[in-house]
Parts: sequence; C-alpha cells; structure tokens
Amino acid sequence: MSTFSSLPGELYDAIVQQIPDEDHQQSILALTRALPRAPIPQKRLFECIYIRYPRQAVSLNRRLRQKAGDERNPAGSWVQRLYIQDWSVDADVVLNTIHLLPNLQSLCLWIGPNNFAPEHLEELFANPFGDLRYLSLRFRPYVQKANYYQFLKGAYFDSTLLALARWPPGRMPCLSIVQDPIDSTMTFASRQSFAQPLVFFKMDPNMAIMLQSPAMVDSLKSLRLRIPGRPMVRSLCLPSAAQVNSDGEVPQVPALELLDLSTCGVLEGEVDMILAQFSTLKHLLLDECPILRGELREGEWSAMGKRCALVGVRRAREREKIIKAAMETIALAVQLEQLALDGEAAQLPPPRRARRGRRGVAISTISLRAPSPPRGLDALRARIAKSSAGNQRGRNNAIQRTRLLPPLPSLRTLCTTVSASVKPESYPAIRSEFEAGWAEGIAVLAVTRARLRDSAKNGVSTIVRFTEDAPFHGTSSSGSGSESGTLDAPYSNVMHGLEKVDKNDAEAFSMPAETAVSVPILCFAGPKGVVDHAPGCGHSVAQSIWRD
Repeated sequence: MSTFSSLPGELYDAIVQQIPDEDHQQSILALTRALPRAPIPQKRLFECIYIRYPRQAVSLNRRLRQKAGDERNPAGSWVQRLYIQDWSVDADVVLNTIHLLPNLQSLCLWIGPNNFAPEHLEELFANPFGDLRYLSLRFRPYVQKANYYQFLKGAYFDSTLLALARWPPGRMPCLSIVQDPIDSTMTFASRQSFAQPLVFFKMDPNMAIMLQSPAMVDSLKSLRLRIPGRPMVRSLCLPSAAQVNSDGEVPQVPALELLDLSTCGVLEGEVDMILAQFSTLKHLLLDECPILRGELREGEWSAMGKRCALVGVRRAREREKIIKAAMETIALAVQLEQLALDGEAAQLPPPRRARRGRRGVAISTISLRAPSPPRGLDALRARIAKSSAGNQRGRNNAIQRTRLLPPLPSLRTLCTTVSASVKPESYPAIRSEFEAGWAEGIAVLAVTRARLRDSAKNGVSTIVRFTEDAPFHGTSSSGSGSESGTLDAPYSNVMHGLEKVDKNDAEAFSMPAETAVSVPILCFAGPKGVVDHAPGCGHSVAQSIWRD
C-alpha cells in the first residue's frame, strides 16, 4: 500500500486518462477507495459524469453547490462531459446543474414523456454554450395511456431548433437529434390503439433555419437526425426557388462529412438530392429507410451507383439554372434603369383631361372593362423592345457562355438495410452491380469535364467551379483578367462561391487517379449488426463520433 501511495500524482493522472468515458467515473471512484492515500487527482473524477438514476442528479447538484469555507467550489469548472441517461430525471434539477458548469464540452440528454417540456429546453439553450463541441438530444415521448395534453397545449420541441439557430457562430461539430422508434421491448407496443405524441410538429422550415444559421454553417461536421417515418429530405434540402435570394445568391449550408438519417422516410430518388445539397458528405447512413425495399430487381443498384457518381453533374446543372435566371433578371433591371436615366420615361405625354360639361344620364360612371393604357405607353414598350433587341444577343451570349465544372463525388461509405427477403448471399452481387453503375457514372463525368475543357479552349464557354473544389481559394469570381471571361460587377453576387477556371489549366479538367474516386463502401449490417459489417464502413466512423 505504501508503494502505491508514494507514486507521483502525474503517473496516476496518465493512467486515468486511458480509461474510457463510460467507465471513467466508476473506475476513478473505485481507485480512490482502494488507495485512499494515493495522490489520485480529484479533478479527474468530475471530468466525465454519467447520470443513470434520478437521485444521482440531486446528489451531483448538492455536491457542486458545497463550499469549502469561504472559498468557491471549483468542482463545477472541472466538468467537461455530462451524460444524462435516464428518462425520469427531474428537468429543473438538470437545468440548475448545467448552469453550474461553465466549461461543458459534451452534453447528452434523454428526454422522456414526463420530465422535460419544450420550455425547459428553450430555457436551457437560450444562452449559448461557448465551449460546447457535442450535443445529443434523445427523445422517447411514448405513453402507455392516451394523453392529448401535448396536442391541446401544442407542446412540441420546434422551439428547440429555433433556439439553437439563434446561437452565434461557434465550434460545435457534432449534433445528434434522435427519436427512439417503438420496438417490441416496450410494454405497450403489442396493444397500442392510439396515436403517440409527436416530438416535432413542423420540421419544415425550422430544420433548414437551424442548419443555415451562423451557429451551424461554419462548424457542423457530423449530423445525426433520426425521426422514425418522417420525410426529412425536404427539411434538409429546400427547393432551389426557396433557397435563392433576390440577387441569385444561394444560402450556405454546413460542410457535413457524416449524415445519419436512419429510420427517416428517405426515398430512393432522394439520395442524390442529399448528396447534391451537402457536397462534402463522405459518410451517409440510411439504415431502416424505405429505399430499394422489397424484392431485388435487376439494375436498381446499378442505377443507384450511377446517380451517386453523377451527383456533381446534377449540382452543377441546378446552379447553372439559378445563375441563368438571376443574370437575366439583373440584366433586365440594369437595362430599365439605363432607359430611365436616358429620359425615355419623361417623354410620355400627359394623360387625357376629362371634358367639362353635363354628363348624360345614360353614361355610366363605372365600367367592367380594364382601363386603357395611357397614351405613349405602347410607344415606350416599343422603345424598350427595340433597345433590348440589340443587347439581347450579347446578354444571352454572356449567360450561355458560363458553364459550371461538375465536381468529383465525395461519398466514401453508404450504409443502408435491404428487405428481409434479400438474403446475405446476395450482398456480393449487389455490391458488384453498384460498382458497375458507379464506374459508368464516373466515365460519364470524365466525358462531361473533357467536353467543357474543349469548350473553354475554343472560346465557346467560360468555365467556373465551386470554390471548395479548387486547390486555392484566393481567386474571386469577380476578379480581373480578360482571358478568364470576367463578368460585370452586377453579377458578383450571382457567382458567389464560384471561381473561374483557367482554360490552360489541364489539371483542373482532368480526372484524378482511381483511388481518389473509388467506389463507396456498401454496408448492410444495420444498427443491430445482424450480419458482419463491411471493413471501414460508415458505422465504425459514426460509432467513434456519437459515443453511444
């Protein structure tokens, strides 16, 4: 015993750091009891705290409020990771405890049907956590008896999303929002005869508002969003018409690298929509989603692989439509402004004055006909049409010459589950079919990029690309340089996030090695792991991030 007590505290500190988070608290507590005189740092006991019973939350709150004489209790500043893993813990006690933790970096909350209300989370997230890196909200709203209180009160957690959207730009890379599905282990699952409460009432546009907020755009890298059966793709990927501002600038979205939409209502045709929205996505998890369910049909996985490979072409075409529409609108506004400066509108004759005298009784004072245009308006319209005819060709050429270089696919892993009728013996054939479709899509992408290279060399088109695909980000879309086809100043907002490609830069148009665009890893193991996971699949990446 004396030998262990004489060891330096730095050695115990290094040993304690090797303990996993889930065993951190109990292991250190057991170590202090076994070696009461050893210089085990007490600070490590508070770094990672798990609350698994309601009484533990009360005990922790009392411990943090204790004072040693006149000195302030420093234990609250030691807590960095707090995991509330109980469905019945008192919400007020949890809120009072969290307010005593100024250096909190990871927070996990289990939200049951009777402890947390939307007002609690709204109060909790009213003020931002400066050092928060990891936030996990797990909901289980299910009740055993019919209760319409939530519906009548409108007690939904939509305000939580809006509260997070009001945070200033931060450094939180991991966000998890999960609603547990109803499974057979729940006591009421077999005799359920009423509708269960909802966690979120209106995901659209609240989810898009949160994701496009400054708090998420610059920092969020991993997002787990599991709402069983809810169609979430529209909430994540708004239509282009709703995303574009009046000047044609598209709002920014987080540079996600991992997205988990398991149990959500994601359809087959929405997979490439997700990949087009989040261009930096590397790992996509769609376990228990209704994509390619039912009997295995020939060619469906080949089509899926081809669409995943050509997602950059789809993204480029959608942005080209936005650019074209915005440039036409801006060019027309500039032309009308120029006509007004030239005095065209001032040449309109004055309106016709009403005749004086007695009006007959048979003359009606109202009319169902549309009012006739003022004199000279037709002439002004003719002038505008005549003036625009000369500039129409040049304006169309400027619009038509701008082409977007489709980026390379970034997807590395794709995890999903198939129908129970598809046996594990068919998985190798599915992977082979997916690889064939991926290879076909990569070949089409190479041909498209080569065609744009020839257009740039022949002076037919001006090629631009997304800035995240460029090796350097110093070139602006409105920079100088006649050879690169610089656009006028009014189009600078339209080209936000884009930069011009030098037509002599052969490397920009070429395709990289096969290892850079290798086929994504397919995994069909699912969350339960009924079959073996594919080596290096997205489940292993997600497990290292979510820590549960």
